Amino acid sequence: MQEDYGYVQDVTADLATGTITSIIVPGSSNKFFGIFSSSNDITIPWDKITCIGEDIILVKI
Repeated sequence: MQEDYGYVQDVTADLATGTITSIIVPGSSNKFFGIFSSSNDITIPWDKITCIGEDIILVKI
């Protein structure tokens, strides 16, 4: 099963250790002329990421 979530929007990190703990990608959004928007961001834990390439990130579900 393959899904396209879009670009990485943000990351979360553990400041004590300096490690990335998860990445955040935009979820589905409903926009009305770009004024009103509702977004459900998707947080992907770092331990679920299996490979990071030039233009793709593989995630184990």
